[in-house]
Amino acid sequence: IPQLLLDTAAAQAGVVTRQQAIWAGLSERCLRRLVAEGCWMRLARGIYQVSGLPPAWRSLAWAGTLVCEGAAVRGHAAARLWGFHEEETFPIGILLPPGAKSGILGGWWEFSRTRVGFRAVGSPPRLDVEHTVLDLCAVNPDSSSVWVTQAVGGRRTTVARLREALGEQSRHPARRQLGEVLGDVDEGCHSPLELTYRRDVERAHGLDPGRRQVRSGTGGYVRDVTYDEGLVVELDGRRGHDGAGFFRDIDRDNYHLVYEGLQTLRVGWKQCHEDPCRVARVVAALRRSLGWTGDLRRCRRCRLVPEAMMA
Repeated sequence: IPQLLLDTAAAQAGVVTRQQAIWAGLSERCLRRLVAEGCWMRLARGIYQVSGLPPAWRSLAWAGTLVCEGAAVRGHAAARLWGFHEEETFPIGILLPPGAKSGILGGWWEFSRTRVGFRAVGSPPRLDVEHTVLDLCAVNPDSSSVWVTQAVGGRRTTVARLREALGEQSRHPARRQLGEVLGDVDEGCHSPLELTYRRDVERAHGLDPGRRQVRSGTGGYVRDVTYDEGLVVELDGRRGHDGAGFFRDIDRDNYHLVYEGLQTLRVGWKQCHEDPCRVARVVAALRRSLGWTGDLRRCRRCRLVPEAMMA
């Protein structure tokens, strides 16, 4: 095998095209023999893996982009390549440039076309981070908080860059949700749970927002939400708050009470998602006990509950 072709394969996760092999000096007969003897594997028409082993996910992602010039990995697969999605999902989404055809149906890939031009970046070629986030949010607008916080929290992009990309898509189906989410993330909400608390507990019930991500004086702790009356709300997601994490939470709460005179209220995923109205009432009651004079507003969900059950 020519070294030029081996170098090309190494740069493409072990995958080459028929044209690349021929340019490097292999004949059609040689290609057929390599496949027949199990030395190479034919992944799709005109695309080969230079090994007979089962193809790795990254190799298949590369292969999908070699179907035609200008193709790019999209969706969950692009998020995986950028590092803000853990699963190696199938089928691998491949976006084709306007007018292109894959000639391949099903299998490891899901091909789609767009009438709008796009820019493929990286290795393997994929949508940039911002358009990957927008792509995922367009498929499921309700997931906007997840994708924005994972991409921004993982330092793969910024709120400013996402806003700029969204500004180019006036008809994006999640435009309203994204605008709200980006605003809250810009104010310091770092997780989907923090966004849910801001939207369904504070905003929906007229609670003036607390300060986000405030660092304690000497303890080195960062508080999720801090209200000026002396109340801290810690939002406990699904990970990191059991086992050793449970005792870290106790140390944190004790520090806030003993050294800073702050009361701590812990709110979990289940409470925020299943009964945010009750959480709002508890927060309001605690803040009033500490001197808050504001009013709690009933949200649309509250109005579905009889007044007698609101206590």
